[in-house]
Amino acid sequence: MKKFLVIPLFLLLLSGKVGHGQQSPAGSDIRGVVMLFGQAEVDIAYPGFNAMNRLASRFSVSSCDGTTARLCLSPRDFEQFIAAGIPYKLVKPDERKGFFTASSVSEAMHWQSYPTWKHYDTIMHKIADHWPEVCLLDTIGFSIMGRAVLALKISDNPGTDESEPAVMLSSSIHGDEIAGFVLLMRLAEYLAAGSGGGGLASELVSGLEIWINPLANPDGAYRNGDTIVYPVRANSNGYDLNRNFPDPEASPPPPLQKETRDMIKFLEAKRFALSVNLHSGAEVVNYPWDRWTRIHPDDVWFNTVCRRYADTVHLYAEPGYMTFLNNGVTRGWEWYVITGGRQDFVTWGLGGREVTIEIDDTKLTPGSNLEAMWEWHHRSLLRYISEALSGVTGTVTDTDTGDPLSAKIFIAGHDADSSHIYSDTLSGAYCRLLPPGSWNLIFSCPGYEPYTITAVLTSGEPLLIRDVQMEKSGNDYPDPPGSGLLIWPNPSDGKVSIMPQEQVTGEVTVTLANATGALIRHYRTIAQPGLPVVCDFGSLPYGMYIISVRKEPVGPVVRGKAVFKRLITE
Repeated sequence: MKKFLVIPLFLLLLSGKVGHGQQSPAGSDIRGVVMLFGQAEVDIAYPGFNAMNRLASRFSVSSCDGTTARLCLSPRDFEQFIAAGIPYKLVKPDERKGFFTASSVSEAMHWQSYPTWKHYDTIMHKIADHWPEVCLLDTIGFSIMGRAVLALKISDNPGTDESEPAVMLSSSIHGDEIAGFVLLMRLAEYLAAGSGGGGLASELVSGLEIWINPLANPDGAYRNGDTIVYPVRANSNGYDLNRNFPDPEASPPPPLQKETRDMIKFLEAKRFALSVNLHSGAEVVNYPWDRWTRIHPDDVWFNTVCRRYADTVHLYAEPGYMTFLNNGVTRGWEWYVITGGRQDFVTWGLGGREVTIEIDDTKLTPGSNLEAMWEWHHRSLLRYISEALSGVTGTVTDTDTGDPLSAKIFIAGHDADSSHIYSDTLSGAYCRLLPPGSWNLIFSCPGYEPYTITAVLTSGEPLLIRDVQMEKSGNDYPDPPGSGLLIWPNPSDGKVSIMPQEQVTGEVTVTLANATGALIRHYRTIAQPGLPVVCDFGSLPYGMYIISVRKEPVGPVVRGKAVFKRLITE
């Protein structure tokens, strides 16, 4: 890991001679660029690790190399930066009328230019329509400006939710980092076209549910209309969407943007075992944590997967590509700390495993370089998807009824920081990604006896399929309430049991809102009469929340108040 020179921030603020002379004493140059281009990028001298982290909590950092940090200022925060008086050098955007824009859908699908918004929408529909046996086009939600955030499901039975590990590939949550946008459209076509060929693509499509979201921030990319002209990092409200996800230690949390709320709802519904977020601005594979300066319990697995990705890229790329930091791999916090990132939200809050891949130092990759991006990365992306076909997988059900169970799957002496997983509430399916070794997995579910399996994984046999049947226990629980919703313990640290009245059992939707009524979580599960539903909201900031349970499809609904706070135990 590269060691950075620690320079106290206050020394930088006192000195104007840090290699970056301020261009305008009043910041009028920044104001002018923001007015014309929707954002401004400034370079500042790297202030040291701790000071950099403080800056990153206030402004959006787009790159940092230990000497210089680049900040991206939106209309929402540029005045705060000017007021801080930090010496800077303005990065002036290039003058241009368009950005390598395709003249037709056909030209765009040669994958060496960028589509218009209409081209993009047509391409996604075209792929889905051409391979309907393996493709289903869905909508995650809509941007503030009303553009659809599209996702293409690629699987051998796309219209059915099967008990297969789900994988998500997403790009351009920062609207001005767009090489991954084209890369993922091309990958979707490649997987769909190769689904019947008997090769790796066919194996992935038949064994997994793959979701591809090429453009997570359409308003940032298409800020000026139908064509990518001067894309911006943030959404239409000036928020960096990759700093906008719930953070367990951010208080108060930032207002969740519409795109973020829609993405959270989608992620909670799909519960991806594995995911990736493509960016530009550097060339490195970044894994958790971004938020904390500590090691994730699955650090060996993360590092192995990321090392394999970067090393495969090195086999096909030109010398010197993707060698940043530890030869193309880093823990996020060792680069710089961020809060509100999607990678940590998925990994901490949803039990998934997500990494961030920065694929180009240049944010606006020229169209002439897109073919190289494909040649250098597509094998690594396919190999990354295939990581979901390793570890321990199967279903968890009730021994007597065969009903699916939402069981906690925990490895004693290993799991911490919410690294355990849960089986799917509707199918009972689970997927615990693990490296080779011997692992004792403990399955627990309220109302059932714990069950333990030993999984031995090797490099030759990295996958174990094991279905688990759990027997009911004789544990006593509170009687179901005659009305309303029983919540205990209350207050809690966010991990609670809930039991609705008997009329609200079967398939239900659990909703968590904050004290103002804003939606925080939303997912479906099974509520069995007389048994609690265990909810883990431990990743959320402390405060008062409202938990609602709705019987599907038409009600009734019961709700109650819950207080999450730090519990002190002797």
